[in-house]
Amino acid sequence: MLKHHFLLLTALLIITSVPINSAYAEQMQTDLYKNSKFALGIGTAIVKFDTNAKYTDKARARSTYLDLEGNLDLPEVSVVTTIYGAYQFKPKHRLGFSYFNVNRESNIFNIDKTFEDIKVVGNASITDTTDFYQLDYGYNLFNDGHSKIDLLAGIYGLDLKYVFSAEGDITIDGVTTSGSIEEETKVFAPLPLIGLDFLFRITDSWSFATKVGFVAGSYDDLSANVFQTSINAQYRFNSYIGFVMGLAYFDADVVIEDNLEKQDISYGYDGAYIGMHFFL
Repeated sequence: MLKHHFLLLTALLIITSVPINSAYAEQMQTDLYKNSKFALGIGTAIVKFDTNAKYTDKARARSTYLDLEGNLDLPEVSVVTTIYGAYQFKPKHRLGFSYFNVNRESNIFNIDKTFEDIKVVGNASITDTTDFYQLDYGYNLFNDGHSKIDLLAGIYGLDLKYVFSAEGDITIDGVTTSGSIEEETKVFAPLPLIGLDFLFRITDSWSFATKVGFVAGSYDDLSANVFQTSINAQYRFNSYIGFVMGLAYFDADVVIEDNLEKQDISYGYDGAYIGMHFFL
């Protein structure tokens, strides 16, 4: 449902980005944030996660399915910090980057749960310390002084890090033994990104923006499809300081496969964020 809302808001913003006065056409080289070539910001987001992972042992035809928030009690809502920035090195050309880290952990005692083909009676733990990186180049397609549209192309880095471990009575194929098991995902993949960035200025201080990005590709044993979007309101206090608040949505389907194992991972979140940025 939230994804549909974002798509609707994106469509509305594209419509409102149509030039309202052709006289501004002569100001194509005037950036909405004129006299600012570099911006650096930091923000905080409160997001709700929906994550699951399935590990399939090809040799034993055995699967372990983990619902990280559902049956492993990993915090569904978490606070994450993000760092972002942009450098406008030419009127139509800019570079941007962003980074944020997830740090969640859950320890469960005295559990009695089945994870598809494996049953655990004992203790378990799960950690999620995933990092997300983005480096993009933006080319200005349109700028009339009130609105602008940038085409984005770049690299999106997925640094997935999950570790699940359990010990106690482990039942596999009807046979129960006392021991431990561990499943982990530790992989970094730089993947191609393409998207659009829309900005519409209401006043000299207020503007609205939305960004839509698509990631699809493969790297070594990993293949992924990612959709991300955000919509926000921006307020500029003066020539050097600005404020942003908005909503974000992220959905990734990742497959990691070699001759021995296949991992199917679904990683998604949505939530609200606020931040401050500084212009130079």
